[in-house]
Amino acid sequence: MAINLFECALSSNEVNYFFRGEGRYHVASLDYDGHVHGAHMGGHARIYADLNSSNCISFDAAFLSFLQSLSPSIEDLNHALANVSSYCAHKNAGGFSQSKLFVSMTSLGALSLREFILRINQMPFAEEVSDQINRHAEFMRRKGSDILINILEGIKNK
Repeated sequence: MAINLFECALSSNEVNYFFRGEGRYHVASLDYDGHVHGAHMGGHARIYADLNSSNCISFDAAFLSFLQSLSPSIEDLNHALANVSSYCAHKNAGGFSQSKLFVSMTSLGALSLREFILRINQMPFAEEVSDQINRHAEFMRRKGSDILINILEGIKNK
């Protein structure tokens, strides 16, 4: 039987390492110097979450905990955007079918992401990363999720 690394991360209290691609959870990219977040989100996490509703609830709680643990840094922004973008792409393709993280602007995932983006916008590097955030928002929109676009528009119109 194949080992599901997301399940291992849950049982070892290493979920943040999993979503960051640290240690045994690192998947090296052939195209850039970094971790391929989509490999885990679309593989281990999606497979785990799609097994049953209990697993999906555990996934949602773990992903929400990860989002809430982020500090307003460029590194954490990269992890957040890569994971949320991958999640949205896989959700649009039929994965994470029972997940409720980003179903509306008042869902816990959306509120946590909004809070994180607000904190990023207060940092000295905010202008430097705005194009990156917008690229991810457009990618997510193409994959069927307007959540990040709506968050950005809500912040801009505030």
